[in-house]
Amino acid sequence: MATAPYRGIAAVLSNNLLLGFAVGMFLPLIPLRLNEAGISAGLIGLNAAASTIAILVIAPMITRILNRIGYAGAVGFGTLLFAVTLAGMLWREEYGIWTACRFVSGLGLSLQWISCESWLVQASPDHLRGRIISLYVASFISGTAVGAAALDYVGTSGARPFQIMIVLSLVGAAAILFGHREAPATGNMPKAALWEAARQAPRLMSSALMMGLAQGSALGLMALYGVRAGLSQGQAVWLHAVFLAGGVVLQWPIGWATDRYDRHRLLAITAILSASASLVAHFFIGMTIPLYTLWFFGGGLIMGTYTVALALLGSRFKGDGMAAANAAFIMTWELGTLSGAPLSGGIIELVGAIGFPLLMGGAMAVVLALALWRARSPEGG
Repeated sequence: MATAPYRGIAAVLSNNLLLGFAVGMFLPLIPLRLNEAGISAGLIGLNAAASTIAILVIAPMITRILNRIGYAGAVGFGTLLFAVTLAGMLWREEYGIWTACRFVSGLGLSLQWISCESWLVQASPDHLRGRIISLYVASFISGTAVGAAALDYVGTSGARPFQIMIVLSLVGAAAILFGHREAPATGNMPKAALWEAARQAPRLMSSALMMGLAQGSALGLMALYGVRAGLSQGQAVWLHAVFLAGGVVLQWPIGWATDRYDRHRLLAITAILSASASLVAHFFIGMTIPLYTLWFFGGGLIMGTYTVALALLGSRFKGDGMAAANAAFIMTWELGTLSGAPLSGGIIELVGAIGFPLLMGGAMAVVLALALWRARSPEGG
């Protein structure tokens, strides 16, 4: 291509931002409504797990889906499927129906997620890829934050929050029409491409597992860690918010650095700095400014590793192989996020609050080792 398809990139970013708003409302709304209905915590957790299971179901099928309906069709269909399941939840508020809808919504969101990332990474020029991916990650994180805050204003009862999420999803699906002509061609991707991509880049996929483990721990148990470490509930909530704020604010400078410096070395640098920030921050419990500052940078650097890794993925895989590689990357990353909270919770019970930063720092130390190994290795992976 002589020029970058910026119209398509803008369409993907718009869809991602709008869906981020909707997901930001969706994630806290469902457990709150189920709790109000008297559903047990265990069953609420099972309902939430349905979305993660959906990712593991859809990822191996991604090449066949893209071969059939293309990138724009996959993003649009996934977004619309999420809207339809919201309507199903609005129609009948029963646990069984809501869990089935949660699984189907997970299929839609997973399809949108994998297709959006693959489209964006392929369409972005190599010298701008890091910054464009940073906009993508930051838009979704900020969208979910705004959506969660909006839920507090809108309220959790009645049909109104569902109606707002449905409208956001429909507008997000419509945004894809703006750039559908610039979606990458899918060609004829082989069915086994997912496993072949994982075989070709085992260290990058292993890094995804560790990044997911660290992020899953932080997003799931940051507030609990704060309370166990001696903070008040309000301070612990702010600790979680500061972590997310770092993830938004530092995306652009990390994306800029991704476009200017060696990406393997940059991944190693972000990994060692994030591991250090996580571990050192624990010793500043009770000192508000140093504690929040360290976790602000820790959040930005941990989430920044995802940006750098996606840019590496785009450099490593081209054309048809990119979608399969992205699906493999997301699947291993999601396995990490699924394991993160239970593992860190178990370690906190075993050794106390210090177990939380130990797990996060340890996971990022593995990313560091893998990045250094790859940087010094003549072969790919």
